[in-house]
Amino acid sequence: MVSCRSSGHALLCAALAVLAASTANTASAVPQPASLPRVLRFGVIAEEPNEPGKMLRVYGPLLARLREQLRPGGIELQPLVVTRDLDELAGCLTRGEVDFVIETVFPTLALHEHGAKLASDLVVLRGGKREYHSVFFTRLDAPIRTLADLRGRTLVLQALRSTSAFALPRAELARAGLAVVPADDALASKAAVRYLLAGSEVNQAVWVLHRRGDAGAFNERDWATLPEKMRAQLRLFHETRPIIRGLLSFRAALDPGVRARAREALLGLSADDAGRAALAAAAGISRFELLTAADRAEIGSWRAALRAVGAR
Repeated sequence: MVSCRSSGHALLCAALAVLAASTANTASAVPQPASLPRVLRFGVIAEEPNEPGKMLRVYGPLLARLREQLRPGGIELQPLVVTRDLDELAGCLTRGEVDFVIETVFPTLALHEHGAKLASDLVVLRGGKREYHSVFFTRLDAPIRTLADLRGRTLVLQALRSTSAFALPRAELARAGLAVVPADDALASKAAVRYLLAGSEVNQAVWVLHRRGDAGAFNERDWATLPEKMRAQLRLFHETRPIIRGLLSFRAALDPGVRARAREALLGLSADDAGRAALAAAAGISRFELLTAADRAEIGSWRAALRAVGAR
């Protein structure tokens, strides 16, 4: 595992090592390869900044299995690159220090807005689901029946980079003509919906129940997995349309041959028990599928929604 900030130093060290070896063998009759080895680097954002090793535990089995598949074709999968946030990940992609990422739709689009040139090739299925949607919930006794009733109230969301528990609810409110602002925005209209970030889906529900917010929003699977005692005190009042569960995207300037071979290997991971186990360890990935023309059109519509509310 490496950080994006240290990967440039690692590449310099590798280049110096190659140069030293070449100089030492100038008298040898054996010709040296003219091209550098083909490499591939996977980048992620640390879910918990104080514990970057968690991402290695999550994605380690997947990378190990993928490395086995790519090595016979002359492609070396490098150690996992862990970044702090979208800005840092976008910078790594721009500098060629990361070659592919797995993110939900809105963070992927935000990477584009931050200057990273990406080519999304694969849909990520988690828990067997290709799509999911967000649900809005409130307390049983709350006078909230529609999105319009959120005017001037507080919405509890999870984290800025979440699609289903931040970007999608925010886009849905914008589509309904409602302004959405941070709770501490002193200059916002009194009619605006103010949001708080609870850090986790369970916290969102707890905050709503304890009246730290008027309503919350996250995906339907999180709603289904809430403790029954907690869910019995809440009710749903709005659902969004479905959105693709996740995207695997390559750096647009990546060597086409490396990209094609990596795509083939990723698609084949779900074909055997070892590959399926490695995928499941990576936050419940079931398999990868090729992105369709309809998927690309849908992503385009979400890009417009993201720009309407302002990319982060």
